[in-house]
Amino acid sequence: MSRLVIRQFKSAIGEKHAAKETLASIGLRRPGNVVVREDSPTLRGQIRKIAHLVEIRADRRAGDVVVEDERRAAPPPKRAAVATTATGRRRHGKPVPAAPGTES
Repeated sequence: MSRLVIRQFKSAIGEKHAAKETLASIGLRRPGNVVVREDSPTLRGQIRKIAHLVEIRADRRAGDVVVEDERRAAPPPKRAAVATTATGRRRHGKPVPAAPGTES
């Protein structure tokens, strides 16, 4: 059988007791948790009950399935250097951008 990757993306706060128990039986505790389970009719029934709280994807290790929107630690974008005026900084410590056409 195939495997399913189940990720909880919404909190169970305010949900009915049965939905909370279903999440717990699958193994999800809080938003962001991910579990991998074998696909079965029982699991499909549980997922139907909590479909508004979880995302389901096919396990990419089972074949050439691509998991879209997978979050990876990406390097932060590079920022341009901010030119400062003659005084350099404001009272709160942030750099003061230079006026266009002037160099410091």
